[in-house]
Amino acid sequence: MEISINIDDKLKDIQVVISGSDIEQLADIAQYLKSRNTPSRQIAIKTADNIRVVDKEDIILVESYGNDLTFTLKNNHKITTRKTLKRFLEENQKSDFVQISKSEVMNLSYLSKMESAFSGNYYAFLTNQSRVTVSRRFIKGILKRLEGSAEDEAF
Repeated sequence: MEISINIDDKLKDIQVVISGSDIEQLADIAQYLKSRNTPSRQIAIKTADNIRVVDKEDIILVESYGNDLTFTLKNNHKITTRKTLKRFLEENQKSDFVQISKSEVMNLSYLSKMESAFSGNYYAFLTNQSRVTVSRRFIKGILKRLEGSAEDEAF
């Protein structure tokens, strides 16, 4: 199998052309490409009485209290759902969310600055004028993400 990539600045979207003589293999490749999930820009949050659909970019902070998550949105509204922080992170690996402590995740898009705190921890100042504590355990992963690394470091 030969793979070639052509860059065309005139195209506004990605165009995939598959060429070959084996129709079954071509069909398998096309089906595989169609089945690939593109990350959704939205998240469905099931509350006690409804399901809220929220743009991921509107989520500033996610806080965990046992098996409950509380989402703080950019309009400072809070939404609570039953889900673990671990599951939320697994479902949103390709987003701007980064774990900052054992029980909190922040959206890097809302980070304005970080300052040293006590015992190697940091304070993260967010664009909604709030301040959260970043555990020293997660600083390295945050710095990697800010520098453009694709994956958070496992701790």
